[in-house]
Amino acid sequence: MFASLKKSVFWQAALAACTRRRSRMRGEEEMARLNRRRLEAKAWYYEGILAESANIIFTTDAEHRIMKFNAGSERAFGKSQSDVLGQEVPTLFLDPEAILSLLREVEGKGAAELPEARAQNPSASEPVWLSLSVTRMRNREGEVIGEVFNGVNITARKRLDDELRKKNDLLLHLSLTDGLTGLYNIRHLHDELTRLCQARRRYPERALALAMFDVDRFKIHNDTLGHPAGDQLLIALAHLLKQAVRQGMDTAYRMGGDEFLLVLPDTREEGAKAICERVLQAYRKAGLGSTALSIGIAADQESPPPATDIDATVQNLLHRADQAMYRAKEAGGDQACAA
Repeated sequence: MFASLKKSVFWQAALAACTRRRSRMRGEEEMARLNRRRLEAKAWYYEGILAESANIIFTTDAEHRIMKFNAGSERAFGKSQSDVLGQEVPTLFLDPEAILSLLREVEGKGAAELPEARAQNPSASEPVWLSLSVTRMRNREGEVIGEVFNGVNITARKRLDDELRKKNDLLLHLSLTDGLTGLYNIRHLHDELTRLCQARRRYPERALALAMFDVDRFKIHNDTLGHPAGDQLLIALAHLLKQAVRQGMDTAYRMGGDEFLLVLPDTREEGAKAICERVLQAYRKAGLGSTALSIGIAADQESPPPATDIDATVQNLLHRADQAMYRAKEAGGDQACAA
């Protein structure tokens, strides 16, 4: 009887242990199922975030062919994921070489950035600009399996930057030009002459000439016919000066009132005289009342000035041109005199 009881207690203990073991296993299996569900839910959660993100996010394989293309990418490039799957990344951009250079940098460093890249989106109403960052992807074994591209659409910022630059360029242009004639004003003159005199120090063989113009009997013309007629005369003279100079090389200035100046780089006295003679002939043919031109020419064609004498050289050139102009005026006007 005692042995039978002992056997019964043993089996009861074994049964209880087995029950506990089964319960533990069921608990572990349930926990594993829950963990798998959590991981799947987490993966779908992140997949949903990436897929619907407004940012540009897409992935490639090791040969830079597109594998994933989220909604932000579709909007930026104007193409669906099915349109671009398998395409190489550079085909998405207007400057493929810049993207190839970016990918080479990623190969060397593991990550790289491109501040500005223009997307290939012909359906967009304006150029689409992106700022890109790229990171290399590896598997658990450390093998390269592709790249992750992250981008931000900077089109609005780029547009504002362009508008601001255009406004700044316009303000700079207005600050350097005469409102009536459109020629450069005296504010810009000193900087240009300083630059040219400094260039002569580096290239001594280069010459430089100035031609200063004054309208004879302008006050009489202005007082007799009125200020609008005087303004039209100044505009006409400015037009003649623009036509006489070499485009992209010579520059014309309104000094103030009825005084004008031509700055003629790489020009010796003889060349300056030829230009002034063309202006004189054109002015005579224009039939601008009883007015005429007095012109003074100053050429700087000797040895270049020392660096410490640049300002003095500029002032000397202007002074000599001014003196020559007054000699032409004292001689009766309608002529050019050289200093």
